[in-house]
Amino acid sequence: MPATDRAGPPSLAVFTHGELIGDALIKIPFVRALRGLFPNHRITWITTEGTHLATTLRPMMDGLIDEFRADTGIGRSPLGLLKPMPIRDRFSLVLDTQSLPWRTLLARRLKHDLFVSACAGYRLSDRRPPPGYTEPRHVLDRLFDLLEVAGGRRPPLDMAVPIPAEAEAEARAVLPDGPGYVAIAPGAGKRVKCWPLDRFVELARAQVAGGRVPVFILGPAELDWLPGLRAAVPQALFPLQDAELAEPRYSPVRTIALTRRCAAAVANDSGTSHLFGLADVPLLTLYGPTIAEKLRPKVTRGTVLTAAAFGGREMERIPADAAIREVEALIGS
Repeated sequence: MPATDRAGPPSLAVFTHGELIGDALIKIPFVRALRGLFPNHRITWITTEGTHLATTLRPMMDGLIDEFRADTGIGRSPLGLLKPMPIRDRFSLVLDTQSLPWRTLLARRLKHDLFVSACAGYRLSDRRPPPGYTEPRHVLDRLFDLLEVAGGRRPPLDMAVPIPAEAEAEARAVLPDGPGYVAIAPGAGKRVKCWPLDRFVELARAQVAGGRVPVFILGPAELDWLPGLRAAVPQALFPLQDAELAEPRYSPVRTIALTRRCAAAVANDSGTSHLFGLADVPLLTLYGPTIAEKLRPKVTRGTVLTAAAFGGREMERIPADAAIREVEALIGS
């Protein structure tokens, strides 16, 4: 592959191991901030493995990422340090998001004018934060620190992603003006992260008693819950199952648009919780075995309930009345 023409726009490469769907959703505000900080750069996203940014979420990357080089194998093994780099382009700036030193050493082999990496406390980076810097726990805070070190200023964190007008119109038709809606996502990638379904039913019934309409956001893996939820909460809506929608039915943009029609949202630690976060509605997220401080969606108004606050790691430790109170507080604030 020939080297990039240096007479063109400045070039920037982001090197990551890859993004599963949850990781990709978390990084969307970072990608938007990256483009805002470097508006004139040609941005290339390089990954060791695959990335949902280049597949499932590709329509949301238009105008943000110029090129994806996914599944390159760079960083798959330390033996890569002994092999020629498969990418020969030279970049004005390389941003490394890795935390393993040997992978960062591999990333440094990308031809660059400036290399910035938080790995090992920025010891392998050409630029570093001020003395006394302490790495934050939240993934997004770490990524925004990386941007500040690279760009010299901290870009704003804007969670509410733009939605195409046709998606907004569809969501308005499915959830028309009038009732107050509360989005509820009872699923998660692993059932151990799911709050018991009967607690979600209790939460939904409380919304009905408060004059609101529960809107269940169910993915393909939760379809076996649909008959029981319909029977338990007949006033609830199931827009991804009942509405006449164009394919793909389970698109991230559609879920964000529907959530933006709601007064609040409730979710487990899941990919859907991050879609709710990108809608930037008042959000309650429920955590059991995972760490809220590292992964919780960042929203303008939000809170978490953790099983640890009730004496353990099991999701069933979170009582329904605590979640109901938090939703009421979010809607009333």
